[in-house]
Amino acid sequence: MSLPSYECVLCQYGDEEILFHLLLSCSFAQKCWIHLGLFPNLSKLYVILESFRTQLQVQLFMEIIIIMSWSIWMARNDRIFKEISPLVQVCLIHFKLVFTQVILGVKENWKFQMSA
Repeated sequence: MSLPSYECVLCQYGDEEILFHLLLSCSFAQKCWIHLGLFPNLSKLYVILESFRTQLQVQLFMEIIIIMSWSIWMARNDRIFKEISPLVQVCLIHFKLVFTQVILGVKENWKFQMSA
């Protein structure tokens, strides 16, 4: 499949849309992570994940990272396929919806940590 452009559709800088850029270093993604109180230090991926784990200090930290990554990906797809302008608020709404569904399925003693 040939694409007309490989530039990130979520930011205005014209950076190539590689996975690291899209989910972590893109200005749109950065704003989404900051709304969760997470600040990616943009070094190696393992270091970033470890930093997120430390910043979150909850048992299901990886689920939070996956859900936010999925929400950013959905914003990207909405821009490409539906021509919907990406909004951080819409991404956060998607995150909260999916996160709420996860909370409903976790063990009772983990719910307090996740809702704090």
